[in-house]
Amino acid sequence: MTETYSLGATGRRADEAPATTNFIKVGDTAGRSGSQQLAMSQNTPILCKNFDGSQSWYTIDAERSLPGGPIVLKAV
Repeated sequence: MTETYSLGATGRRADEAPATTNFIKVGDTAGRSGSQQLAMSQNTPILCKNFDGSQSWYTIDAERSLPGGPIVLKAV
């Protein structure tokens, strides 16, 4: 199954400044609030689309993110 990015959930890399405009699109599989919470609690890698169109695996930084809110991602 191919990952889709229609929900528009975005995040940023943990190692970039908060003012950066290089947002990463979170896939629909993890873009829903319940799925975000599960991925955060289990430290599950999620597939995301980078600002240049490539795809990479990330985990959600549970210390700096809120389900349904700003998402901070760590590269796997």
